[in-house]
Amino acid sequence: MIRRARESDAEAVTALLAQLDYPFGADEVRPVLGEVLADPAHVVLMAEEGGDVVAFVNAHFRPQLHHLAPVGTIDELVVDSDRRGRRIGERLVEEVLEEARRRGVDVMEVSTHNRRERARAFYRRCGFEATSIKLVRLLR
Repeated sequence: MIRRARESDAEAVTALLAQLDYPFGADEVRPVLGEVLADPAHVVLMAEEGGDVVAFVNAHFRPQLHHLAPVGTIDELVVDSDRRGRRIGERLVEEVLEEARRRGVDVMEVSTHNRRERARAFYRRCGFEATSIKLVRLLR
C-alpha cells in the first residue's frame, strides 16, 4: 500500500535514511519532515507491507524559467534493503510521476551520489537518463 506520509513516520524515515548512511536521529528528522509535509510544493509517500513502512519517496515541484513550467525533483527515495528488487521503488516513482502530471510538470529530475551505481541503474530502468552534471558546494 502507498499512502501520504505523516509526521508520525519520522522514526521509519530515520531508519530508512540510516540504510543510505545518513545517521540522523528521529528528533532531528521529525521537525524537517514536518516542514516538508507542510509545504504544498512537496509530496512524501510511504510504502507499507503488512503494516510496516518499507520505503518512502520525497519529491518537490517548482517553476523554472528555462522550462517555463514546473519541474519536479525526487529528493529522496529509499527502499528497505531487505525488500529491494520487488518493484516497491518503481511503484513509488510511478506515483510521483502521476502527481507530477497532475501538477503540469515539464520534466522530473533526480540525482544520486557518484558511489550509488545501483541507484543510477534503477532510475535508468524507470526511464530517467543522464543529461547534466550536478555540482555541489558545501556551506558548512
